Amino acid sequence: MLNFISSMLGYDWNTNFPAESDLHWVAQVYEYLGPILYAIMAVVGAAGVIYSIVLGVNLAKAEDQSKRDEAKKRLITTIIAVAVTVVLIIFFNELFPMIIKAVGGNNSGNLPNHKNTGFIHM
Repeated sequence: MLNFISSMLGYDWNTNFPAESDLHWVAQVYEYLGPILYAIMAVVGAAGVIYSIVLGVNLAKAEDQSKRDEAKKRLITTIIAVAVTVVLIIFFNELFPMIIKAVGGNNSGNLPNHKNTGFIHM
């Protein structure tokens, strides 16, 4: 696994970090990644809220215990899925640039700054 990661990053564990030109493609991908992830978060959040409302109505209308249990399980699963999606998007928008800097990919500031472009940053 370590060999695969080192080959993808162009990093030799016995020498120094890769030159910033080795990771220029990461900066290009990250330039488009932030806005796309915010759009995905908005869509997933809206779909999760709508589906949770539908499941809540089904839970309230359920006549027997088995239907209540199934609606409750689906509601919990939906909440967990939305939470995991939000956490992953925040990870890629906040921690991913720090990881790239740690492996030497931002020596000259080649990663774009998305600090003021999202609705999470106030």
